[in-house]
Amino acid sequence: MMTFDDVTARRPDQFVPSFKPECGQGWAQIVGRLLDEASDGFRIQAVSQKMGALRIEADRADEDMRPLMLAEFRSRVTCEECGKAGHMRTLDGWKRCRCDDHSTDEERAQPPRPAWTIGRLTSEGFAWYDPTADAIEIVSLAHLEQIGMPADQIERLKSAS
Repeated sequence: MMTFDDVTARRPDQFVPSFKPECGQGWAQIVGRLLDEASDGFRIQAVSQKMGALRIEADRADEDMRPLMLAEFRSRVTCEECGKAGHMRTLDGWKRCRCDDHSTDEERAQPPRPAWTIGRLTSEGFAWYDPTADAIEIVSLAHLEQIGMPADQIERLKSAS
């Protein structure tokens, strides 16, 4: 398994000198991929977990948020502890992404969340993560049912936009 030490050793110029990850080693591979895909001038200040997903604070040479969004969405299907496939689980009000091996019995009993939950409303439409294609797809509000989003959720998004 790739660790944050591996990632920082491979690309030391893309991390602030005081960098210390505040999340599990399972997400190091996601950060490594982000750096492979990011533009020149991309420098990571901090990496943490918030509401069960990867959060990255970075200086960027451009304002394209898609690489950061893709890293966050990947973390929602990757165990924070080991990097294997996982899903979002909730325990005592805390959200985290874990595989079955790193989950409690109570968490293992929770079914995976529907794929349509991995996304966010943007100015372009609904940015949805397709884990099969490992890509973000922009879905118009008129076509959200195609990704399995229930009608009540679609109405909430439409009223929020």
